[in-house]
Amino acid sequence: MAIEITYPCRASLEPARLSAKAIRALAANGRRLFAGHTLKPLEIDCLARRTERIRINGLPLRIEWDWGHPVHDPEGHPAWGVCEHDPAVPDTIMISLNGDVLGDRPELLRSTAAHELAHAIFDMPAAIGARHRCAFRSKAERPPSDTPFDWAEWRADEFMGEFLAPRALLAKALPREASAHGVPLHWRETGGQPMPRIANADWAALDSIVGALAERFGVSYAFMEVRLARNGFVAGREGRGT
Repeated sequence: MAIEITYPCRASLEPARLSAKAIRALAANGRRLFAGHTLKPLEIDCLARRTERIRINGLPLRIEWDWGHPVHDPEGHPAWGVCEHDPAVPDTIMISLNGDVLGDRPELLRSTAAHELAHAIFDMPAAIGARHRCAFRSKAERPPSDTPFDWAEWRADEFMGEFLAPRALLAKALPREASAHGVPLHWRETGGQPMPRIANADWAALDSIVGALAERFGVSYAFMEVRLARNGFVAGREGRGT
């Protein structure tokens, strides 16, 4: 049975202007549907099986995954991954992850997979509906600071962060790690739910907690550091990072 994903969209199937909060809610729901809501790293093969057939705003689609071959941009340079549609293969989205580059970097493989899945969810229905060839590539180089703001990439990054390390799961995992490292927590009400926050911890203890959580969720240290800061789990560091 195909998994159903819905969000506000235009008649063209292009997404409406979604807030970061709405995107994160979709990502958290997608995590439960596609990968299970457990404190385990995302498994790419499981994700590929569960997303083989999906419906996005009523449109039935197939996603074909490949993570065993090199991926390049149109100029021939290596890319981390690509999400694309070819009108010659109707109702099909192809996600390719660069096995040559990411094969021994599982944390980067996961983040690239989640990023490209976001493109499949938000950007491909309109391309398929219009029968347009379309491709979104993840590159190792970040765009220059003067590059115009890209809503599609922003959506994909917002989705990726919540999909790989959902706020609700971080709220469960943080107390365990803080207790294991002897770090006290402060609790505050957020949206009617008690949420933990590290208010005082020396650098070594905080470093150990971030590293342990990164390993638990199968992401990089830098990725986890940003997730904790953006969700307000570390006092005084809310909103840092991207």
